[in-house]
Amino acid sequence: MPAKKRNKKRKIQNTRVKRVALLLESDMAFDRAIARGVGEFIRSRSGWVILMDPMTKATLEGVKYWDPDGVITSIHLPAINEIAQLANVPKVGFGSYSEEQDGHLKFPIVTSNQEEIGRMAARYFLNKGMRNFAFCGGDEKALWCRQRREGFSQELKKNGHICENYEPDFPSPTHMPDAIRSLGLWLESLPKPCGVFVFFDGWARWVLDACVIQQLQVPQEISVLGVDNDRWLCELSQPRLSSIDANAMMAGYTAADILDRLMSGDSTCPSLSHIAPAKVEERDSSSYMGFEDPEVAFAMRYIKEHACNPITPADVLKVTGMSNSTAYRKFMKNIGRSIHSEIQRIQMERVKELLTSTNLNITSIAKQAGFENIRYLTQVFRDASGFTPTEYRRVHSTPDVSDSGSSKT
Repeated sequence: MPAKKRNKKRKIQNTRVKRVALLLESDMAFDRAIARGVGEFIRSRSGWVILMDPMTKATLEGVKYWDPDGVITSIHLPAINEIAQLANVPKVGFGSYSEEQDGHLKFPIVTSNQEEIGRMAARYFLNKGMRNFAFCGGDEKALWCRQRREGFSQELKKNGHICENYEPDFPSPTHMPDAIRSLGLWLESLPKPCGVFVFFDGWARWVLDACVIQQLQVPQEISVLGVDNDRWLCELSQPRLSSIDANAMMAGYTAADILDRLMSGDSTCPSLSHIAPAKVEERDSSSYMGFEDPEVAFAMRYIKEHACNPITPADVLKVTGMSNSTAYRKFMKNIGRSIHSEIQRIQMERVKELLTSTNLNITSIAKQAGFENIRYLTQVFRDASGFTPTEYRRVHSTPDVSDSGSSKT
């Protein structure tokens, strides 16, 4: 069949089925999560066929052979510059974006909010009562790594703290024995206890290995937090590694949604979309409460475990044996807020998690977070976040969640 007739036939078919090439690095946790997000989009729509070969490196020739209607691609692929030149095929990229390195890619890109990842890490350690902090960027010099460090440092500075930074003392390329030796010396020099934010899970696991060799207690002396929530690495680590979920599934869903609009002729799609991180997935490596006051540390653990039961400040006073005035003074000194505010903070985190990860209606979410009154939940949530629960779900979750979970009953 002549090429002209074949293309005409396929254009007719494309009103029904879209052939989308998904180009990623399947050995990367972030890319695998992107694929899951694209899968979520497919399940919310009809008429997509995914073209993907995870066992073969993406090349321009391979993509041309597939003859796709659209492309979703990692911007870090070796062949990205060639793939970017593919004419008359809508493309959407994903990955850690740098204007200097990636500005020449003239198609929409979905990227993580790197500074917010750093800020989330800082807030997490602050809420654990830490007073000493460090950032490990490995030997990575990329902009996205610096942005995570800057977000971490700036949030700490805003709260009156400074951040130690790791500087590698070995030549590139990195070899694991050199890195672990260097990390061990650095970790030994840090004030204890110390919250260590590591730029990604692979290096965070090396930090934990270095702690074992140096006989540093984790999390009592060194509390470790990584990024990407790579289950394979996190569960294999000893102790299990805590990590920030960068919300790559949302990034994948957003990339698919933008591509769908492009393939439908929409020319108003944003050139750059920033995705906020989802949450900290806490495991053993950062479970330590760093409060100097043992009564505050005990109270904080109790609040974390029971805030959504629900409990009241009176319950906390009862189990700790503190008077109201003593508890208020100690809480304000150690965490800068009251018992009541801390209970609400934990409840709000639970509400956000349920809004963005489940299809539960607001009534069910209120009960699970410790609120009997939906009106009161809405008021407290708006004061804390600037959104009503329904608005927050619509902005921060994929449409399959936001469309099906907004009912109050």
